[in-house]
Amino acid sequence: MDTAQQDKTYNDSHSKNALRAWLQLLKCSKRMEQMTNSHLDKTFKSSLTRFDVLANLDAMDGDTVSTTKLAKSLLASKGNITRLLDRMEEDQLIIRKPNREDRRISDVFLADKGREEFQRMVNDHENWVDHVFSVLSNEEEKMLIETVGKLRKHLENTVV
Repeated sequence: MDTAQQDKTYNDSHSKNALRAWLQLLKCSKRMEQMTNSHLDKTFKSSLTRFDVLANLDAMDGDTVSTTKLAKSLLASKGNITRLLDRMEEDQLIIRKPNREDRRISDVFLADKGREEFQRMVNDHENWVDHVFSVLSNEEEKMLIETVGKLRKHLENTVV
C-alpha cells in the first residue's frame, strides 16, 4: 500500500469519522440553538430557555414540578434558573409556591397567561423547525432520528 492509500485509510478510520461526526453535531447544535433564540426573540420577545420552561410545565398538564426537577429536565442552557423563574413569575407566566415537604424548594406550575403564550409559540415553532429541516427528506429525517437516538441512548448509559 502506497503512502496516499495509507493516508486515505487512516483518514477514513472509525476514530477520525467519530471526530468528524462529533464536530458536525456540535456545530449543528450550537447553530440551531442560536437560530432558535434569534427567531423566538424576534417573533415573541422570548428565548429558547423560556420556551423550554413553558414546554416542560405545559407537559405537566396542571401539575406542579419542583424547581430542581425542572432545571434537570431543561434542554436549553440552564443559566440561572432562579432569575429566569423570577422574571417569568413577574410576567405572570408561572406561579411558584413553597414545596409542602421541603420549604427550601419551590414548586412551579403554568399560569393561564403562560399557557396562552406557549400555545401561541408552539405552532410557530413547529413550522419554523419544519422549515429548518426542509433540506432533508422524510427518510433522511427518520434516519437522523434513529442514528442520533442510538448515540443519545449510548451516552445516557455511559458513566463519566
